[in-house]
Amino acid sequence: MKKSILKASALAAAAVMSAALLTGCGGEDKLVMGTNAAFPPFEFTTAQGLVGEFDGIDVAIASEIASDMGKQLEVADMDFDGLIAAVSTGKVDMVAAGMTATDERRKNVDFSDTYFLASQVMVVAADNTDITKAEDLKNDKTVGVVLGYTGDSIVTNDLQIPENKITRTNRGLDVVQEVKNGKIDAVVIDSATGKALAEKNGLKVVEDPEAFETEEYAIAVKKGNTELLDKINATLAELKASGKIDELAVKYNQ
Repeated sequence: MKKSILKASALAAAAVMSAALLTGCGGEDKLVMGTNAAFPPFEFTTAQGLVGEFDGIDVAIASEIASDMGKQLEVADMDFDGLIAAVSTGKVDMVAAGMTATDERRKNVDFSDTYFLASQVMVVAADNTDITKAEDLKNDKTVGVVLGYTGDSIVTNDLQIPENKITRTNRGLDVVQEVKNGKIDAVVIDSATGKALAEKNGLKVVEDPEAFETEEYAIAVKKGNTELLDKINATLAELKASGKIDELAVKYNQ
């Protein structure tokens, strides 16, 4: 009898696992969004967020996608440099994290249509007059970036700042605090987030359009998951046509 019960239990467990594989990591009623919730105004934590403690432009957009699919949104918070692997291995259904759709990332994931345009900026102390353009960072300046962000690539590869002059963290808030505390000279980070964090911490933003190109934010899904990608693009098209994404940008940048 015990043997039969164990066998039946094993078969039941196998059936549940098979169902989960068929319906995706979120199951039939959930859509799991992978993100790095330290990137305001796109994703951040707060006492009363839109989804649990999570809020921001990306969370609001993902909520609309989940609603259109008849699902409940679940947010999985993790380090930014682990997001591509998470969606590729099925730990999350999609990644919405202010992620730039680069050719390098396209090798591992499929991206939705663009939903936001951004660029890089430099966050410096309010009284800093030494840094007025990106090239100034090469003048023996200490620079902070978030690991895996576009700023990390630019500082390392394009500007070729020496490694001993670079500070890397997993959160934008942490690296901006390094500027505020006088430990580093500047942070290179995405424009909307840089402006939000600079204002909150009494710092200033330095722009350099000639050095920093426009970037396209998009939502990442596992390669070949065209069914989910089509649903995401349908919702994004509606949100852009109705002006909702522009409204969210204004709301969360206030």
